Amino acid sequence: MRSVPAAPVSPALRDRDDWAHLVGGIVEVRLNGALVRVGRVGQATADSAMLWIEADAVEQRALFVKASGYRVRPVYGGDRRF
Repeated sequence: MRSVPAAPVSPALRDRDDWAHLVGGIVEVRLNGALVRVGRVGQATADSAMLWIEADAVEQRALFVKASGYRVRPVYGGDRRF
């Protein structure tokens, strides 16, 4: 049986280190690979060290700090460079 190479991962589905460019976009927030939250980025620090996910109908506004191990992956919107 012939193996099929994996399809390349869209840049939109990769973890991002430049959180400041994600303001306004919808992202997944993960910790140790586990999904913690999905939401719209309301604010981020210029150095991309922290970001706020806006409140929605279920969850309150939340702050995530990169140094604590959180990773962010765009779902759509936000960073227009990809």
